[in-house]
This record gives sequence, structure tokens and C-alpha cells, in this order.
Amino acid sequence: MDRMIVESMYFPPVSVLSLMGHHQEVWIDEAEHYRKGSFRNKCMINSSSGPQSLIIPLVKGKNNRQPMSEVLISYDEDWPRQHLAAIRTSYGKSPYFIYFFDEIEILLYARYRKLAELNRQCLELLLKYLVPGKKTEVTDLYKKEFEGLDLRHKILPKNYSGIPVTRYPQVFEDSVGFVPNLSALDLLFCLGRYSSEVLMKSPLG
Repeated sequence: MDRMIVESMYFPPVSVLSLMGHHQEVWIDEAEHYRKGSFRNKCMINSSSGPQSLIIPLVKGKNNRQPMSEVLISYDEDWPRQHLAAIRTSYGKSPYFIYFFDEIEILLYARYRKLAELNRQCLELLLKYLVPGKKTEVTDLYKKEFEGLDLRHKILPKNYSGIPVTRYPQVFEDSVGFVPNLSALDLLFCLGRYSSEVLMKSPLG
């Protein structure tokens, strides 16, 4: 069946965008419960010393028992400024940085209350440029069984680099080598609108 489902993610990995491009129907599960150690509030970007994680702090509480749609973002620290500074340091000299950074800056400074809302906007931004025309649906109720490709809890920070994606030129490739399956931000800044060619060639497609 040409449909897939995945949990809500913060600027998700390249492999997720590739699979979305290969499936006609794409669902984002916002009804499942938040889990630590996932990409729900974390993404991986490249740096001069290798992969770097950007983590969104959450309002303290029993997040693991909350539906993803209810998890709240904490602004006790200025993490949007920190994330933007890290992105600028990593990709300021990338070929397409100037075309997309301002839009990402506006998005992160919008101060969304709910993590799922921010993640939805991050995904829409990536899809607009990397998989034009792709629409997603959001779940209202949790469904344990899903007819189609179920990626929930499958792509995690602990195994993300082992998931194959088509190689493309990266900013720090000369010093740290090619790092597969970083956040799709990496692909966007490095290849811009030409990224769709990489996504459609991905071994996961």
C-alpha cells in the first residue's frame, strides 16, 4: 500500500523526506505518546567536528505519558538563538544558505507553544523546497496498527547514521567525511532545490 506513517519530528532526517517523496499518502502521528531519545525534539546537523545535535527543551513534567500533541516547549533558555547560531556556524558558507536561513529564523522565533505545532511547520518548510506539492495528514487518534509503511520508533538518533541515503556534497566532507542521514536542513543548504534528485535516488525509496 502506497502510504506511510511516522512520528512528529524536528527538522527530520534526509531518509524521512526521501520516503515521503516515494509515498502518495503520508501521515504524521501526533496522537502517540512522546518518547525520549527520539527526533521528536532533536535534529542532527553537520559541523567542523562532525554531527551536532540541536535539542528543543520541553516544559518539565511527565512528557513520556503525554500525547505528542500536548507536549509543550520551554523557553526558559533562548534555545532558538542557540540553534540559529549553530546553523549559521555550520552552514553559513554553504551554497544555498542565503536563500533559506531567513525563513528558518522567522520560524524558530515564532515561539510556538506546542512541540507538534513547531514540528509541523518545520516539516512544511522542508517539503515546500525538497518535495514540492507533497501534502501530509495528521492523526487525531492513536492507531496501534497501520496499513502501510510504519516508521514510528524506527528512525532514532542512536541509529540514524546507519540508514543509507544517496551521497551528495557536504560542507565539511573534506575534514569529517560524508555523514549520511543528517537533518534534511543539511541537504537543503548544500543542494537547495536540486535536493529532489538526491531524495528520489535514495536506496530507501
